[in-house]
Amino acid sequence: MPHLEPHSPPSEALPGPVHRRSRGWIGVLLGLAAVLSVLTITTPTHLTVDTPIPGERIGAGGVTLLVRFDPAGGTAHATFRATLNGADVTDRLTVAENGAHGTLHGLLEGENILRLEVFGSGPWPGRWLVEQSRELRLRFRPPMDWSRG
Repeated sequence: MPHLEPHSPPSEALPGPVHRRSRGWIGVLLGLAAVLSVLTITTPTHLTVDTPIPGERIGAGGVTLLVRFDPAGGTAHATFRATLNGADVTDRLTVAENGAHGTLHGLLEGENILRLEVFGSGPWPGRWLVEQSRELRLRFRPPMDWSRG
């Protein structure tokens, strides 16, 4: 039977200062995670979509868009941007300090992606702006071709 040498426990394998340094980094990382979670929780909603409803089926009349910005302020309404299937359609909408509205035409048959973006400030000090975005999937069903009966 072979003779096995006892091995030292892992705590003896590393010198003490390395353990202290790693505990320090863990504390820093946990503190940073706590700060980021508080900032995420306290970030106001700068973009609320009233219409269209996600997954809504859109007809030949196009899609009516109604977006509200944070009534408490802090939304940089000039940064609002809307894209439909990757194409910028912001100029087809009326954008004001309290929101945006309009009707979008030219949807593709089947699924379309409407992306809305705006920047706004939060409760933290300074003038930091964060981007908020919403992505909606809309289904366009063109009218039935009369020749198909």
